[in-house]
Amino acid sequence: MPRLHYLYEQAGDGKERFVYYCSTCTCVLEVRKNLGPTGVVNSPFDRHCAGCGRPLAGSVECVLAPIPEDWSDVLITEVPQKPKVLFQQASSIPHFCLGFPRLDSLLRPLSEGCLVMFSGEPSSVVAELAAFRAQLPVESGGLDSAALFIDGGNRSDPYTFSSFAKQMGIKPAVAMRRVTSCRVFTLYQLAALVSEHLKRATEDYGTRLVIISDILGTFNEPELEEREARRVLGAIEEGVEKTKEHALVVATMPSTSKYDNLVAGWADTWVRMSSDGARIRAELLNHRNRLPGAVTFRPGEILRAAKPGAVR
Repeated sequence: MPRLHYLYEQAGDGKERFVYYCSTCTCVLEVRKNLGPTGVVNSPFDRHCAGCGRPLAGSVECVLAPIPEDWSDVLITEVPQKPKVLFQQASSIPHFCLGFPRLDSLLRPLSEGCLVMFSGEPSSVVAELAAFRAQLPVESGGLDSAALFIDGGNRSDPYTFSSFAKQMGIKPAVAMRRVTSCRVFTLYQLAALVSEHLKRATEDYGTRLVIISDILGTFNEPELEEREARRVLGAIEEGVEKTKEHALVVATMPSTSKYDNLVAGWADTWVRMSSDGARIRAELLNHRNRLPGAVTFRPGEILRAAKPGAVR
C-alpha cells in the first residue's frame, strides 16, 4: 500500500494540480490534472478515507495547489472529456430560478451565456441557494445539473447549503456530492483556475452553473499593485467570457473593494444587496433587458426559499 500524504505537506514548487482531500483529516485522496466532481474520487476502502476511516460522503474538498515531486505515488488522473451536444431543442432549454419570487422578479431570465453578479454581504446566501437549486429537476426551476463552486474568500457555508437541502427533503450529504467545491488562496490560483481550467470542466461534465464566490476575496493583499491586479483581473474576465458559452456564471462580491465597479462592469446582470439587520434590500443596477428596480425582504425569508414538495 502506498504511503499516505496530507494536505499540509503539499507546499512546493511543483506543477499545480487539483488536490482532493478528506476535510476531516486532510488526507490526500487523489490528484487530478483538471477539475472534476468530488463525488467520484477514487477510494480503495469502500468510500471511506484511508487516513481516518470516516465516510467520504460530503467530506471531500478540493484545492488548486502545487504538489511536491515526491508525490509520484499519488494517483494522478485526467478526467475524460464528454462528447459535445451538437443540437438541443428549444423546449429542452431549462429556465433556472432561485425559487425566491422577490429576487426572481429582478433576475428573469437566468440562462447560459450570462454572468450574474451579486454584491453585498447577503450575496453569500444567494450563492449557496443557487448551488443547491442547480441540481433540482428542470420542472422545479432547477437545471438538473451539478454545480462548480469556486470559493475565493473562504465563504462557503455548508450549514446554509444543508438547510436548503433539508427543506426539500434531500439528505445534505447527497446534495453536496453534486457540488464540486474548489478553494483558492491567491489571486493567481483563481486566475489560473478560471482562465485555464473552468471552460474545460463545464464541457466535460455538462455543468450548467458555475459560482465564483467572493471573486475579489484574494485581491486584498496590501502590497498588490493596481497595475498587476488589473492584469490578473483581465485573465479572469477572459476565462469567465469563455465559460459563459457553456454555463450560467454567478459571482459574488460580499465585501467592498476598489475593483468592485470594474468587475461589476463585466456582468450582464448586477444586483447590489444591503442589510440593516431587519431587512435586506436587493437593487437591480444592470440587466440585459430589464429596467432598474428594487425589492426588500426579511433575512429569514430567503433562508426559506426552498420549500418542501417542490420536487416530484
